[in-house]
Amino acid sequence: MKNQFIGLHLDFIGFGASLLCALHCAALPLLITFAPLAGLQFLDNPSIEYAIILFSFFIASNALIYSYRKYHHKFSAIAIAAVGFVLIGLGRVVEHEWKEALFTSLGGITIAIAHLMNWRLMKQSRKRYPGNISLRKTKTAQQ
Repeated sequence: MKNQFIGLHLDFIGFGASLLCALHCAALPLLITFAPLAGLQFLDNPSIEYAIILFSFFIASNALIYSYRKYHHKFSAIAIAAVGFVLIGLGRVVEHEWKEALFTSLGGITIAIAHLMNWRLMKQSRKRYPGNISLRKTKTAQQ
């Protein structure tokens, strides 16, 4: 039961972190315009952006890999999260500010979708295999 609690909440934390990342990247150009008036200059700091990306990557990798191994054994959520991180990476290397905001926002939204998909896959696997039995154990028992 404790492992389900951790996996489920990591998905919600990852979903929230990914959405915050997407909002941060989409709203940053607008906020920079008003930053001196509101004291928000720290939002334009690359260290803040890298910290958010690393936090999102840490949460996503832990939540998605844990759920993959323990519950559903479907690679789709991990693949979608990988696409999201590739988009964020592209956003970090493009030259134009609007392209950076576009790629990083799409990446954050894609990672949030991966967390939602992972959560649904976990829910479905628990309905099919009640009692917290992993699919691997079930397949082994059938053989």
